[in-house]
Amino acid sequence: MFKSSVSAIRYALQNIRTNFFHTLLSVLGIVIGVSALIVILSMIDGLEKYAQDQISTTTSVKVVEMSSVTVETIDGIRIRKQQPAILTADIHNLLLDSLPVPVTTYRVSEVAKEITVNNETAGSVVYYADPDHPYNLTVDYGTHFFDADSALTNSRVAVIDTMLANRFTGGSFQPDEVIGRVFRMDDQEFEVTGITAGYAPGPEMFVSLAHLAGERLWDNPPFIAFQAENIADVPVIKESLEEWLETSEFTEDDFRILSQDFRVNQALQGFQLFRIIMGLIVGLSVLVGGIGVMNVLLISVTQRTKEIGVRKAVGSRKKDIYVQFLSESIVISLFGTVVGIVIGILVALAVVPIVHQIIEAQFRPAFSFLTIGLITLFSLLIGILFGTFPAYKASQLEPIDALRRE
Repeated sequence: MFKSSVSAIRYALQNIRTNFFHTLLSVLGIVIGVSALIVILSMIDGLEKYAQDQISTTTSVKVVEMSSVTVETIDGIRIRKQQPAILTADIHNLLLDSLPVPVTTYRVSEVAKEITVNNETAGSVVYYADPDHPYNLTVDYGTHFFDADSALTNSRVAVIDTMLANRFTGGSFQPDEVIGRVFRMDDQEFEVTGITAGYAPGPEMFVSLAHLAGERLWDNPPFIAFQAENIADVPVIKESLEEWLETSEFTEDDFRILSQDFRVNQALQGFQLFRIIMGLIVGLSVLVGGIGVMNVLLISVTQRTKEIGVRKAVGSRKKDIYVQFLSESIVISLFGTVVGIVIGILVALAVVPIVHQIIEAQFRPAFSFLTIGLITLFSLLIGILFGTFPAYKASQLEPIDALRRE
């Protein structure tokens, strides 16, 4: 069986080589359809990647948060808890161990504070962050307050943004004059060790979570953020956190888990629906190409009737004739697929500069081996589907009738 299949494929390749131009015209529909599929699906994959990058930088759609429940309802009245459950560093590590997917995580408490700079009162949003899992912060000048020495000694140091740094120098931003300066917060002095060029609408600063203790900690309990690498991992993270909460000593009255499920599902379903619809529409052209291959093979059966008769007369079985024509259909379909894939990739790459001329966006098509593999498999099925009838018709010819035809 294997030897006969190899011989049939070799014979099919010989026929394609002999009638190359005729074969190329017969698979033109497949070439166009596969090229269109490659262009459309690569553009959709690129658009999905671009949208995910935009979502991750502009929203928290890839973030799952666990926070303390700070209020309870008694007789229909919402009352603030005096001592809510606190998400400690140990709990944070336990949660990380329960997650089956990689994440970027941090524990932080966000508090609006009044501070004193140059004997003047100023307002700032203060992020009390955990040194063990640092908040996503880039220090542009100076050093990070998460340095080992600072974390171990709980030194009262801080990283501030440029807006707050301007308050130290009277409006003219001079990093060297700000680093090392001292300000007061909660009747304590803090030293500026670094400056971040943030883009927040108001002044911000970052200090160690160790400085938030006692009543201040209960009034402003920290939350833990888990940022997924892919949007598809968000439901997995949330489910893992919920399972941990169910098996722990805590309940939903202690901690709550928040994510933007609707927006996550909306983004995933939108791209998936678009990919399926466009794939089905463009896939019709591949089907049309398959019909063209079937017509060409039917004509080939008619033209090669005498050849079929001779082969049967010298001992070829129906199965041999069937395998020969089916193999020829598959080889022709795969030939059109390869040509179509090459043309599709070239067209997709050529479209990119045009897109960049129309809109200013860092958009690139994304070529996936999975997509190319599925398209190749689809074309292979088309070759089998539309080659079956011509192959069957050729195999059913009687040797005497075939030899009598001119």
